[in-house]
Amino acid sequence: MADSGEQATQYVTRVREILPRSASIIEAFRDTTSRDHPGQLVLDTANELAAQHEQQWQAEDVSRASGASAEAIAESKRLIDDLNARRVALVERIDEWVSAQVHSRADASLHTETLGSVVDRLAIAWVRANSLINTNDARDRARLALRQLAELADAYDDLIRDVATGHRRLPAWRLLKTYRSAP
Repeated sequence: MADSGEQATQYVTRVREILPRSASIIEAFRDTTSRDHPGQLVLDTANELAAQHEQQWQAEDVSRASGASAEAIAESKRLIDDLNARRVALVERIDEWVSAQVHSRADASLHTETLGSVVDRLAIAWVRANSLINTNDARDRARLALRQLAELADAYDDLIRDVATGHRRLPAWRLLKTYRSAP
């Protein structure tokens, strides 16, 4: 029978194997190629989240365009609601998977966000950085967006390490905001 130290080491190894690192998640935002990763669901869902945020970025641009008709703005706002409903479902997909895969110590310090929410914020930061990079007059804002993405990626990796070592636990709650439609 394995001693508690060996079990703890096995747990750390398992969590680090199944929860993708931030670099893999950021790569998944632009690439849907299957990597046969134990956390492939997180990577595939991250790709879908990035696509949702790219569509939302574009819809928000349409809703703010000068001279946009009331009908175009209303249509854009309905699309944003539909995209948000899908985004919430994707975040919950990650959270449900993580909840089934990762069993944290009850006495570990509680993290403030679910893993799905953190992956969602990474996707938002990635879309923002890419959108600003492709804008000629937003060079300083693009650099800031890239720095924020890098900081968030580092914080995500720290969180994974802390969850694996038992210093942090992830909350197991569901998002409560509802949208007009659900996918």
